[in-house]
Amino acid sequence: MAALHSLRFPLYWSETDAARIAHFSSIFKFCEWAEEDFHRRLFPESFHRVLEAPVIFPRVRAECDFYKPIYAHEMVRVDVVEAVIGRKSIAYTFEVYNETRGWLAARCRVVTVAVDPRTMRGVEVPEEVKKRLLEAGARLREDLEARG
Repeated sequence: MAALHSLRFPLYWSETDAARIAHFSSIFKFCEWAEEDFHRRLFPESFHRVLEAPVIFPRVRAECDFYKPIYAHEMVRVDVVEAVIGRKSIAYTFEVYNETRGWLAARCRVVTVAVDPRTMRGVEVPEEVKKRLLEAGARLREDLEARG
């Protein structure tokens, strides 16, 4: 699967467990870093005003399959490989690679939901967000469901 966006960085010792392997919680953090970097690229004019936004996207589900380790000081690459837009949600799939050893370390999926921060109720994904994500390679859930 071709990546919609990639982020590379070294694995710092502080992100590892006692065996110097990337801590499972750090893998979720790395996915969030890649998502943030992806959004910064898509929304450069408004990214830093996120706290003033009329819609926020809290996570409502996070899951990860771990395959192989990433050790301290090895290079990490996180690919955003899929973004699926629903009426009120966006589901991201990430692949986390140990670039130093050349293997897939983990595959994660995170679902966010569009929420009005004043009422904390779900709302539809804003059209501008949908438009920019689609331009970057995201897909609509309804299109995927129609194909079966």
